[in-house]
Amino acid sequence: MSLGAIIDRVERHERRVTLVSPPSRDVVSAVRRTFGPQGVSVDVEDGADRPSALVRDGNDVVSVVPLGDDASFAETTEALTNALSTLDRTTFVSYDLTGMFATTREIEDRAWRVGRGRLRAGFQRVSALAEQAAVYAQLATALDVHTYAVPGGSPPDMGEATVHLDPAAEIERSWFVVYDGDGRDADKCALVAEERGDRQFAGFLTYSAALVDEVDTYIETTY
Repeated sequence: MSLGAIIDRVERHERRVTLVSPPSRDVVSAVRRTFGPQGVSVDVEDGADRPSALVRDGNDVVSVVPLGDDASFAETTEALTNALSTLDRTTFVSYDLTGMFATTREIEDRAWRVGRGRLRAGFQRVSALAEQAAVYAQLATALDVHTYAVPGGSPPDMGEATVHLDPAAEIERSWFVVYDGDGRDADKCALVAEERGDRQFAGFLTYSAALVDEVDTYIETTY
């Protein structure tokens, strides 16, 4: 197992909507505009007499929604929203640095509001940890904080946070923030991504308790 293997598995099972013979380009644009920001991949296929939307979990079709025209799009949106809500709340993401920091802050804020539990964060290099030292020193006043980076220079003073330095290649290419919710499933969340280009990251954001536990356990037992 590795973080990359977990990312690859999630990528294969991303939430998708396939629009089969959509009635117009406007409908396609509306679906992408509505569900794209939720991390739902939208594609188009031809070959059906009646327009429909196939809701997929990876490659598996889990629901078929009749696809109306522009006038009935509100009903289509409601039906798609209901179908997608039954799937795992795991979203595959592609972020630049701005997106990574924004999502990281969301998880840190959640952990801070709860005020208990364990937070793990990997920012690749010691220099990146140094930039976040004040933030994580504050988080460590309420949380059990563990930070990870490859060795390189003197580690920063991060207060009560534990600093783990490991030369592993996946630590150098991975960015992760994992909050265990203090054992409460509803509060668990994680961002796990790997650098696939020049400061471009691909990975997932998840509120699935089982997936958060899997990532948390892997990091704990490996590093």
